[in-house]
Amino acid sequence: MERTRASTLVVLAVIGLTLTLLVLRLLERSGHIVPAAPVAIVLLAAFAIVVLALGWRVRSFVAGRTSMDAVAASRVAALAMSASYVGALSLGVGLGQTMAVIGRLGAPAARADALIGGGTAATALACVVVGLVVQHWCRVPEDDDRGKPPGTPAG
Repeated sequence: MERTRASTLVVLAVIGLTLTLLVLRLLERSGHIVPAAPVAIVLLAAFAIVVLALGWRVRSFVAGRTSMDAVAASRVAALAMSASYVGALSLGVGLGQTMAVIGRLGAPAARADALIGGGTAATALACVVVGLVVQHWCRVPEDDDRGKPPGTPAG
């Protein structure tokens, strides 16, 4: 599986930021104010924790300390890649939410939206980091016994 590229993550974050700012500005001009959703913070944090826990199991498998199906390990690697992509897109959304209300921080609702946007951005960044770390853990080390699965004794 190919590693996640930093350029892909940056593009996803910019897309999330741009779309969020555009939509929120258009809604604001039409008289609609959409409050930021604090549930995004909880969902992103839960996703990061699940990916981290599964990644830790794969790390133990690669080190030979536990057994695991190799297909399950590759699925965890794919999930980790998804976590980094979702985190990057959500980082842009959180920053967009914050930037949309930055000029109105005197209003309590705008301050609350800015805090939620900042919290979303912070947990999204954690999701990106967890995804990248777990992808690193899922790599099979190069050795002479390439035909054998990790954790089996050599010859």
